[in-house]
Amino acid sequence: MSAISAVGDFLKGVCSGILELSFPVHCMVCRDLSESYLCAKCRQKITLIAPPICTKCGIPNATPRCWGCLKHQFHFELARSAGAFEGALREAIHALKYRSIWMLAEPLSEVLIDGFIESRLPKSVDMIVPIPIHPSRKAHRGFNQSELIAKGLAKHLSIQMDTKTLVKSKKTPHQVDVPFEQRRINIYGSFSVVRPERVKNKKIMLIDDVITTGATLDEAARMLLDSGASTVVAYTLARSIQYIKEAPCIGARSKKNR
Repeated sequence: MSAISAVGDFLKGVCSGILELSFPVHCMVCRDLSESYLCAKCRQKITLIAPPICTKCGIPNATPRCWGCLKHQFHFELARSAGAFEGALREAIHALKYRSIWMLAEPLSEVLIDGFIESRLPKSVDMIVPIPIHPSRKAHRGFNQSELIAKGLAKHLSIQMDTKTLVKSKKTPHQVDVPFEQRRINIYGSFSVVRPERVKNKKIMLIDDVITTGATLDEAARMLLDSGASTVVAYTLARSIQYIKEAPCIGARSKKNR
């Protein structure tokens, strides 16, 4: 850890302590008093993704391959997600991402860890790489939410996390504001690998907060593979299933977070 990171963590701890002395901790989803910013009751309401799923992108699906993966050839080997992007999980992610409630990063990272066993993703990767955001967006928000939630997983798995090699070099409209069919075009060419020697012949796990069409993860995987990475898998905190009604065969089955 660098001296700057250590000072940053120290200051966050001091600020958190002052806040807790001044204002009782309460859940940022249900607003009840709690020992965590995401209470146990709301954690129980989060639906973890479980089979049957698409073996490629991990979306709840009745057949081995969903309509999206039959239509597109993704660059990542496979993608998995911890939970469904709905209810308490969606509210918590929005609070972190759009209201800058960074205290939610730790409990959301715990959800990411909880879902990892169900994901059956390989632990034998060389590096965890959070999806970067554009410097101007990071300056405005104050942090990269994917980096914050990935930090806990990297520590839990004892895998190095790299936040310097893959960068968002082109500012693009938010994917959520772009129609599904235009998201690949919107994100194309927006990432760069500035230190290709760091990823050469490496197995990499990309981490993001939410996957919908897979366009962002696919473009990041493409750049890493073009720069010499041997394999790229993807893991996200949440899986948006709002567009699966377009699929001809969807059979979702999930279970509650324990």
